Amino acid sequence: RAAELAQAAATIGLPSILKTTTGGYDGHGQQDINTPDDFPAARELLTHGPCILEKRQQFDREVSVMMTRDGRDQVRVFPIVENRHQHHVLHLTLAPAPNISPVLAKKIDDLATKIALGLDLRGVLGVELFIEGDNVVANELAPRPHNSGHYSIEACNFSQFDAHILSICGLPIPPITLKQPAVMRNLLGDDLTIAKQKWPQHPEWHMHDYGKAEIRPGRKMGHLTVTDDRNVLDILKQMEAAW
Repeated sequence: RAAELAQAAATIGLPSILKTTTGGYDGHGQQDINTPDDFPAARELLTHGPCILEKRQQFDREVSVMMTRDGRDQVRVFPIVENRHQHHVLHLTLAPAPNISPVLAKKIDDLATKIALGLDLRGVLGVELFIEGDNVVANELAPRPHNSGHYSIEACNFSQFDAHILSICGLPIPPITLKQPAVMRNLLGDDLTIAKQKWPQHPEWHMHDYGKAEIRPGRKMGHLTVTDDRNVLDILKQMEAAW
């Protein structure tokens, strides 16, 4: 395996990222390989099972879309959202993603539709994409309701959970629309405690407590969403000021 890793690194070059093929999430099961000094840690990751080496991509930002397909084989694509991370974990989702050109929006919609049809999709699927200018690269497929789609509970005419059930039951689904711009913030670790303390003073917060038994640093304990008719960046400023 170590020899295969060295060969793969020589083929695609550095910097790259070694990832486990199963069980990885939120930065777990990954090892950056920026220089040859990182190979010992990478070889340690190989002991946990099969891995794949990926070339590190240059990009300006990450966006994502949730999608589904109804009983009439009509693909429904949710609004394009922008994802912002901290320490490899999703921190904020902005819906809609700001500054998406019509050309870029069509590329994303076309790619999402192609993926959904190619996979014979049932249920919902999250597609994460790297954006650089008007170039789009699909980064990850999440075949399930996804963290970046939680905003849809309050902000869309159908949530990702509604769409999932309708799809697997073979029922029709109308076009998915954004009722209001929204910002979703993950509550990690003690963020949940802080949010509960602040919540009574912020009726605009839609709070979701996942009811997990133990608070641990970096663990997803819940999320909150704010919807408003204003620009999504203005909603973000208000949320950050309140926090």
